[in-house]
Amino acid sequence: MVRDRPLTGGGSTNRRVHPTHPCVKVMQGGGDMDAIKTGSFIGELRREQGFTQQQLAEQLLVSDKAVSRWETGRGFPDIDNLENLARVLGTSVAELLHGERIAEPLVADEADTLVTDGLAWAKRLLRQQTLRAIMLGFLAGLVIVTLVAVHLTSPYAMTYSEGLIRVDELDDGQLIARSREDVAGITVERGADPDAPSRAWVFVSCYQTLWNRLCGTRGVSIALLGHVGQIDRIYYYPGTGEDRLLFPTGASFDGGMMTLPRLVYNYWIILGAALSAAGLAAYLLLRKKRFAERILKAALLPVCLTVSILAVLAGRYGQIYDAAFYLSGILLMTIALYALFLVAYGHAKAAKHLKGDLTMP
Repeated sequence: MVRDRPLTGGGSTNRRVHPTHPCVKVMQGGGDMDAIKTGSFIGELRREQGFTQQQLAEQLLVSDKAVSRWETGRGFPDIDNLENLARVLGTSVAELLHGERIAEPLVADEADTLVTDGLAWAKRLLRQQTLRAIMLGFLAGLVIVTLVAVHLTSPYAMTYSEGLIRVDELDDGQLIARSREDVAGITVERGADPDAPSRAWVFVSCYQTLWNRLCGTRGVSIALLGHVGQIDRIYYYPGTGEDRLLFPTGASFDGGMMTLPRLVYNYWIILGAALSAAGLAAYLLLRKKRFAERILKAALLPVCLTVSILAVLAGRYGQIYDAAFYLSGILLMTIALYALFLVAYGHAKAAKHLKGDLTMP
């Protein structure tokens, strides 16, 4: 438990514990287990034994950087190393945890409490690391599942070809669009005729999905478009290129129409990339300031958004016609990526400040 107050137990001192340094409360007369005090004691014993930090590290099979962190109180020996460390330095685990020589033998209950408290602290650290690892795995899995689900179910527009779709007029004057069998569905959008607001322009598209292709689902799709007296023109809205006139049959109009909702995410990608670059540049310039961590977290949000858009729309930048369909996938992907970053960052930060490195030299 982190405490910001003068140490107690084993003599008084005016030193205060830095908020990032662990201090575990002993419940029954053992004093406070202070990483700074213990680290100073480790350094004192090492010098008494005539060891350098490198020599001590070699005996314990850890890095000299780990020993340095122990001695400065920025880390604490792993529970597996406590006994070996006590043996090499010619002391006991209880004295290491106490941070000083024990002039008089501790009462058995006090010694047991001190050791038990140290073990409980180490177990708590291990449990926190395990929970973070589980969260990392869950969030990474969520990112993968989101990508797979979006790419399996997301529609992509089929470029117009002869026989793909036709418009028929029924006996009652209703117009219907009928597709080929390999089409997953038909989308219909309406807009007012600029020359005759009472009449409509209708835009139809045939779309396919990867799930539909893999499952081999086949069937004619039919869409009701409206009464012939209310519709001026019907266009096929392709995945790329100009819209193609389907109704009235045989009519000729100059040129075609370019409808561009597929480009809506292009602007978001540009905006996200610009914000990402600005945020990361600010972090690099101010990384030594106290608020650098906040800048980094803020900068990573547009980075996650940009990566999500690129990942969700991968391979379909020229085919997107229903931008709203992808919004839920992009938002879920962004949230999962950002949460994954926060958990990974917290995991690395906790490992750096609360535990000694156990890497081989």
